[in-house]
Amino acid sequence: MNTHIPTRHPLAWLCALGAALLLGACAAPSRAPALTVTGSASFEAATALPPNAMLEVSVVDVSRADGHAFPLARSMAPASGPQPLRFSLPVDGRQVQERGSYSVRAEVLVEGKTLFVTDRAYLVLGHSGTSTADVVLRPVDTRAAAVSQKIENVRWVLVSLDGQPLPPTPGDMPHFTLNTSGLRVTVFGGCNELVGTYRLNGQALEMLRGPRRQLQVCAQDMERERAFLFALATTEQWTMEGQRLRLLDRLGAQVALLEARPAP
Repeated sequence: MNTHIPTRHPLAWLCALGAALLLGACAAPSRAPALTVTGSASFEAATALPPNAMLEVSVVDVSRADGHAFPLARSMAPASGPQPLRFSLPVDGRQVQERGSYSVRAEVLVEGKTLFVTDRAYLVLGHSGTSTADVVLRPVDTRAAAVSQKIENVRWVLVSLDGQPLPPTPGDMPHFTLNTSGLRVTVFGGCNELVGTYRLNGQALEMLRGPRRQLQVCAQDMERERAFLFALATTEQWTMEGQRLRLLDRLGAQVALLEARPAP
């Protein structure tokens, strides 16, 4: 006996498949769009940063009722590159509300200490309608001063110039002192003595900028003195290792190495 199994029309199968796909699409949760906050970080004034400085940028939710700024994204990168420093932070769109308030914050840290920080809100996402922010960082004076005090009012004697150790010589070695009284730098180059101004902000250092008086010509060590004065004039950063002071140029290259020594 033949048994007849009814078959559906192909059109019926297509309709059933379409309905299943439609129901599946309706049941699947909607995925929040990927968001990215981009921008730049600059400084209130031209600033030379030490090579170990780090820039931390975060996007925080500042619309919470409890007043707590909840971080949505955070990034950290070296801050020693060309300024302004660029940043890009991916943000989970599921945490962003259309009417919410979100702000970009930034700070520069050196060995865990904050030297520069943003001091106002830079709104992004939410009701701001923008995903970019160009922030300005200003020095944290109290902390920067605490770092700077390590090298002021100390007699720094030259021990290496352009990576070459100085041979011992009779008489007084080249040296300089940053005097907090009047913010004056006093320099002995081996023959001439000079007095100029300096600017110290955290680990950013500038000195002997601008015109200098005519130098007395010495019978010996004149080339070393010129090289020493040039190193001081091109210094923009400093670091310390024990009792030794490393002077660095704007690219972080060492131009001179000095040691703290009392006056003879």
